[in-house]
Amino acid sequence: MATRRPPALGGYGLALVGLGAVLVILAYVELDWYGVGRGADSAPETTFANLRASIDQFGGARAAAVYFDWLAWVLLGAVIVLGAAANVDNPVTDLARVLGFVAGVGGAAVTYYALLQYADVQAAAGAAQHNPLFNASWGLMCVLLGYALTAIGAVVGPRRRE
Repeated sequence: MATRRPPALGGYGLALVGLGAVLVILAYVELDWYGVGRGADSAPETTFANLRASIDQFGGARAAAVYFDWLAWVLLGAVIVLGAAANVDNPVTDLARVLGFVAGVGGAAVTYYALLQYADVQAAAGAAQHNPLFNASWGLMCVLLGYALTAIGAVVGPRRRE
């Protein structure tokens, strides 16, 4: 009689997905995304919540508004679920590995695009034109790194056993 082996877990992959998710959560709830330095007398540090609150002041930033309203949290949930599924030996491991990678890379890309659109709308309103990474602080770096780690974590999961 054949014995059934317990499901294989991808320890390294789960650790990367978990670390990435923690970085993204910290960026969303605690860390500053932009800072202008101590000597500047303009805007203070800007958090995810500040960006969300100010996006309504600008017309035409639809993708940024959707991102800061709900899409950011949906992307985070997707990378967590897909990353976990990619690291447990089950019938959808291979599909979850691909989708988890796409969701992680997509999370970083959508974040950048929302901030690019936000910067473009600010420039149209009279602010200086700049790259979304200009004056970036720990929060923005953590969200981009976090999504990259979740993508890598999904890919390095265990191979499906037959």
